[in-house]
Amino acid sequence: MALPALSAAAGADLRIWSHPRVAGLFPVFFPGIPVVTGRRVDPSNGGRLLLMTGSFRSALQGLLSGFRDRIGYSTDMRGLFLTRAPDPPSGRDHHHSEDYLKLVSEAGLNCEPHVPPPSVEPSGRPHVAFFPGARFGPAKRWPGFGPLAGELASRTGLPVVLYGSHEEEDEMRRMSGGSGDPEVMAGLPLAELVSRLLSAVLAVGNDSGGVHLSAAAGVPTVTVFGSTSPVWTAPLGPRTAIVASSVECSPCFRRSCPRGDAVCLSGIPWELVAERAMVLLDEGYGKVAEKGAR
Repeated sequence: MALPALSAAAGADLRIWSHPRVAGLFPVFFPGIPVVTGRRVDPSNGGRLLLMTGSFRSALQGLLSGFRDRIGYSTDMRGLFLTRAPDPPSGRDHHHSEDYLKLVSEAGLNCEPHVPPPSVEPSGRPHVAFFPGARFGPAKRWPGFGPLAGELASRTGLPVVLYGSHEEEDEMRRMSGGSGDPEVMAGLPLAELVSRLLSAVLAVGNDSGGVHLSAAAGVPTVTVFGSTSPVWTAPLGPRTAIVASSVECSPCFRRSCPRGDAVCLSGIPWELVAERAMVLLDEGYGKVAEKGAR
């Protein structure tokens, strides 16, 4: 979500201070820009820190590292640690990426946002990529990936690959016993994941990091929304589509459904997602997606 803002700041004398979990992503889109991790970082003669995280801890670490100018939203009672702390935009009636772009503007970096293409080369064979997990919670996990895998494998003539974290591997392997026999790839380094996605003709997933990555890499991407809102977190990319619930309690932004069954997800038929995926492929590739049509 922050990639457009980072691209707008990339013309400055920039270093990226990142959590180790996502540090491998930035060299893929911004090669040559230094990435540092850890609790402290050298502020380079005072320096300026632009905090795109909203946590109390990150602001405190910026202060303890010795940055002279510390810019970030006044969330989580951390304004005392920041030199510039604008109020965060209210509500979720706009795209979340705009919040990061506003911070870049607050720092005086008014370059035009443009996410560059990935710097890695494609690897692996053509396939359909699935992201069936979501760290956020079960109210983001659509249950229709099993039958969808069989349908898209049949209609495209391509294998389906399930991508996710190590923690999601067992659940993905349970899915892989169904129709389509999808392959499972869990816990890939981010650069390798992007490399493999560049060989995908299509990606389908829940509202999660995987679909944001595939969309940014230019892969046609379909995202299924349940408890969250596409207005707020729709993936950004040249070829994207969404399937969202129409039940009145969605979006509730809860991690799990208080009713027990997340009807916002269970009510979305896999046939609808399959048709949306094939339409997206037809629009981008001139009907090359149907099996045997090249």
